[in-house]
Amino acid sequence: MISLSKIKGSILLLIASLVWGSTFVPQKIAMDFWSPLQFTSFRFLIGGVILLLFLNIKEIKVNNKFHFIICSSSSGLILGLAALFQQIGIVSTSATNAGFFTGLYVLMVPLIGIFLLKIPHWSIWPCVVICFFGSILLGTSKESLFSLDLNIGDIWVIISALFWAMHLHIVSYSVKRFPVLIFSILQFLLCGTFLFSYGILFQKDLIFNFESINSYAIFTLLYCSLGSVCIGFTLQMFGQRLVSPTPAALIMSSEAVFAAIFGWLILSEVLNLKGLVGASLILLGILLVQILPKLRIN
Repeated sequence: MISLSKIKGSILLLIASLVWGSTFVPQKIAMDFWSPLQFTSFRFLIGGVILLLFLNIKEIKVNNKFHFIICSSSSGLILGLAALFQQIGIVSTSATNAGFFTGLYVLMVPLIGIFLLKIPHWSIWPCVVICFFGSILLGTSKESLFSLDLNIGDIWVIISALFWAMHLHIVSYSVKRFPVLIFSILQFLLCGTFLFSYGILFQKDLIFNFESINSYAIFTLLYCSLGSVCIGFTLQMFGQRLVSPTPAALIMSSEAVFAAIFGWLILSEVLNLKGLVGASLILLGILLVQILPKLRIN
């Protein structure tokens, strides 16, 4: 039987994916008002501060503070790079494509796991292949399967997928050793601080440029801070305490499907038949990764 804890973890990760999928649209719209560095640094700083309001400092117990700081700092830095590269890519690609190419980290997670001596169950590999081809079908704009038609934005998002895969492994390691809420808050604040500090040092004109900011721009920032950071990433932390990295990556690859749905509803980004087949393959891979490890093959 599938354990109740893994079902709970899978549900938390699926909800996180739904929330993330919904934020690709405001992330795309936000680029009309913010620079990628501005938007990314502010949304993590705001998200970290909001979560800080719910933290009871007296109940915090961290045994190895040095180890905790190293892990949260590493996670914050990798998270910052992943989010920034993704946001740079979103400037010149669609919200739908950004969601699908981000989903390629599902292929990278088990490969990184091998270098970390984490050998996944055999069933992971066919599920990875299914999700990979699903992402390819979703991410190609032409009718031919072999016409990838990549632009610079797509490439930035694919690079970000590598960092998302690295972040997933760091989170998987850390949430089993440290209190989830304080770890989440610290990595968000450090992520925002790293990016903001870089902006002050190297892009001061951009980081403090608020000429295009209006109420619509503030709404997109707050939505992504509350949705993506406070809700999505925090649910990921709790979910990954119960689900191992590779199955977690496969479940979270469903954010590509949700991104396509919201892109269609709000931005009228329409999927063709090939895209619909790709979305179906991703969902199939997510279901199989939950079912196949439980089957006994004679």
